[in-house]
Amino acid sequence: MSARGDATRAKLIATTIRLVSELGYTKTTTRAIAQAAGIAEGTLYRHFPDKATLFGAAVLHKNQQVVDWVENLPDRAGTATVVDNLTDCLTHLAALRTDVIPLELAILTDPELARAAPPPGSLPGPPGQLAQYLEAEQQLGRLRRDADPVHTAIVLLAMLFGLAISPPRSPAAHSASAMPTIRDAVELVLQGLDPHPARTAATTKPPRDEHGGTQ
Repeated sequence: MSARGDATRAKLIATTIRLVSELGYTKTTTRAIAQAAGIAEGTLYRHFPDKATLFGAAVLHKNQQVVDWVENLPDRAGTATVVDNLTDCLTHLAALRTDVIPLELAILTDPELARAAPPPGSLPGPPGQLAQYLEAEQQLGRLRRDADPVHTAIVLLAMLFGLAISPPRSPAAHSASAMPTIRDAVELVLQGLDPHPARTAATTKPPRDEHGGTQ
């Protein structure tokens, strides 16, 4: 993409973020975004194939640090413990809830957003990377191989959004003091995923080499 194209794309994302904060997702139309950005609506669709893609790009742009961290999540398979990795992941993703939950609600009422929803069996962006991580841990024998990684990722994310409506343990919603709540929920889910029922998910260890060291 040319420098001019990059600038146009960035302008559309910035305009979308501003309008959504002022009007909400359902009232922010592609026509309104294009007009506010001083761009023809047809030009908008040359950069973003649909409204959902534009909104998704805006959400991820606001949370680029989280996106960058989650992109490396599959590489963490086999390191630390599954509980630690998933707790870290969901704690990072908790920062997205303020932006994602209103978008999810908008999808239920906006036909254009609903049509652009990902097909069954696929997860884009950070949810997809979470599913890739779970699949990698399955290959290492640290999670049950008969558990569908996509469905498991959806369960974990649904659990995370459920925690958003529970009373916080401290005024700082995303502070370290909120982590035990997420960790407790992760351990609860992993009780059904641990390939060694005699052990708890909290004690799942990284694989060790023949000398007893962590791989």
